[in-house]
Amino acid sequence: MSSNMDHWKQKVLDCIDEQELTDLILALSNIPSPFPYEKEAGDYVFEWMKKEGFEPKRVGMTEDRFSVIGKLKGEGNGYNLLFSSHLDVTGPRGHVTDSWRFKPENMENPWWQTAKLVDGKFYGQGVNNDKGPMACFLIAAKALKKAGVPLKGDIYLTACPGEMGQEPVNEFQGPFFHGKDIGAEYMMTHGGIIADYGVAAEGTDFRVSWVEAGKTFFKITVTGSWQYTPWAEHPTNFKEHPNAIVKMVPLIEALERFAEEYERKHTTHYPGGTVVPKVQIGAIRGGAPFYVSSGCEVCQLFVDVRILPGMVPGEVYDELKQAVAEAGVEAEIELYLFRQGYHADQEKIQPFVEALRKSHQHVLGSELEMTEPKFSSMWRDHNVFNEYGVASLTYGPTRFDPTVENMVETAKVYALLALEVGLKEKV
Repeated sequence: MSSNMDHWKQKVLDCIDEQELTDLILALSNIPSPFPYEKEAGDYVFEWMKKEGFEPKRVGMTEDRFSVIGKLKGEGNGYNLLFSSHLDVTGPRGHVTDSWRFKPENMENPWWQTAKLVDGKFYGQGVNNDKGPMACFLIAAKALKKAGVPLKGDIYLTACPGEMGQEPVNEFQGPFFHGKDIGAEYMMTHGGIIADYGVAAEGTDFRVSWVEAGKTFFKITVTGSWQYTPWAEHPTNFKEHPNAIVKMVPLIEALERFAEEYERKHTTHYPGGTVVPKVQIGAIRGGAPFYVSSGCEVCQLFVDVRILPGMVPGEVYDELKQAVAEAGVEAEIELYLFRQGYHADQEKIQPFVEALRKSHQHVLGSELEMTEPKFSSMWRDHNVFNEYGVASLTYGPTRFDPTVENMVETAKVYALLALEVGLKEKV
């Protein structure tokens, strides 16, 4: 078996073409796909898979926002492996909400919409997050197919929309604002995927983790009273101020203190990585820019609170309510988003981690290490895969501005990982 594996390793690695990988990274990453405009990039991936014989299909909640699912078929008596990356990037979308979210220079020349190769290094958000790693597993799968590897299990190749984190709230409703429900979650329930193991192919600086934080989004509403500017009052105690925007000042200070204490209290080390759950005030709304003479009766804060696997919203709500109470400002707290975090089943994931360790060491010549906590404290789609019982991890190239060499190494690791999994018969 060892000599047979060595034979296929060399044959597959010889089939990975650096120029082809480079061209695919640049072509895919230069297709603008700020959420929710993933369609053009999804169509490109679909046509590429079709041309290469991976029999792709589109699976989506809407016609314009779909996942692409391709497959390299095995003999049917082995372990099935899922690779996945997301199609969407952040940045201006030509929507009215962009005007208050981005600096003018980024509205005119958004760096994240352009990918380029300069002196052997890739630049652009499309490459970094997340079409570079996507191209790597596509080229890895092509190498497996070209080499004629007699796979026992199937290899799923998937590209998903809606991963960047937007969620409907207030008047911002409908498919335009849907996030993760429309991407990997929908793909797993409607895509016909039967996988044993999964890889969220994103940048990790060539390290691995198989745990990820969950998230809760809260809306905190403070009310004041209408006051015409000539009659405006300015009490020194902001908690008693009639203007709801000003009343937010002590509340914001309290929430920043809460964020620091919450992170310290809940940082947790797992076998699959360390989760440092962060808190951030992501948005504030209050008043009418076209009628500032009226002051502000209602002001709202929108807060992102990351959670540990297994935590429920009530736990966070109680802590958040206490922080608001300590601020001395009367406020209404509403949960409008909850997504559970997950840690892969330790017994199921271990053989897969070992396969990755061998593949990583073969290509890079170094021991596989755990990711920095920032990578296991965000949200990646292996949370969804672990939710559905697919033992999954995240692993990928240098997170920012990877070199051509980095990307070739990534494609090789993915290819060898597929070999390690795909050549084994189920017992």
